[in-house]
Amino acid sequence: MTVKNLGRDLERIGVHLSAPEIQVLGAMLRAGNETQGEITFQQIYANIKSERSKAPSKAWIYKCISNLESNQFITVNRLGRPWHFTATIETIMAGLANSQSRQRSILEDERKELSEDVESLEGADMQDMANIIIGIMIGRKPKLTSGHIEGKDNVRIAMIRELCGNTSPGDVLRLTEGANLLDLTPANSGPVEKALLEAVQNGLTIKALLTSQMPQGQGLASLASFLSKTSSLVVQGILDGRLQLRATPQPTSTYRMLCLNEEKMILFMSKAPYPDSAALIYRDDNPTMVDDAVATFERLWESAIDISAILKQAIASGVKPGTESLE
Repeated sequence: MTVKNLGRDLERIGVHLSAPEIQVLGAMLRAGNETQGEITFQQIYANIKSERSKAPSKAWIYKCISNLESNQFITVNRLGRPWHFTATIETIMAGLANSQSRQRSILEDERKELSEDVESLEGADMQDMANIIIGIMIGRKPKLTSGHIEGKDNVRIAMIRELCGNTSPGDVLRLTEGANLLDLTPANSGPVEKALLEAVQNGLTIKALLTSQMPQGQGLASLASFLSKTSSLVVQGILDGRLQLRATPQPTSTYRMLCLNEEKMILFMSKAPYPDSAALIYRDDNPTMVDDAVATFERLWESAIDISAILKQAIASGVKPGTESLE
């Protein structure tokens, strides 16, 4: 491997040979060769001072050493005074592996964001965009229209764009057949779940109604797995009353939808857990359907079992996310 290739590969994992910490690491290695083992801060400082016409401050060198330790490039022996530092091929390998892992995580996050951007572009509604452009150019408020949504990704994008984005405190999102909402675990959360939780943080109230079947057991113990797998944001939403969960006593057939206030709704066309077909309906286009859906929801809601109250009781009894049982 050439020095040029080495520099390129190091930069890919977030390590730069010109970085101050790496320069101090070099001074440590050179001082270590002279002492045949562990070295003290004074020996490191003396090495740097001998190589430079103007040595950096001791505080600056301490900071570099601290960064090297936190990134696993060196080890520190704190038994006795002064402390002794060690830099070997093993510690440097550990530091490189740590940097590689951290950089990989950053790139994975960036790839996920790019993937979501691609999905958003592919699901962009040209009619909506054209209406907005026309409205801007002729000076009138553009009117979006209802329509049919095809494709699982497009349905998810519409849910985020129409029902999660630009919500305000006091807004209410009604959700029927909300079993999937009970799977808001960090491992399974996708863009929609993330957008829902962010909207809840910003003041949106979600009323989720399960209409098919209560969790098996229906008691505190049966909800242990839910509490053990959910994030703190879900628990906080339940405690704040912005994430409300209820279930009908018996399986009930009704609209399968998400409805924001009484303004617009997404009506699912299939019973699949993640539907690939839905209708976006604005109140202006069909006020009767929106009003009927909301009225039906509220009627079922009033007679439904309050799961949120059960969960609040469980939380008050000392259960926290990450516990295995409520018993």
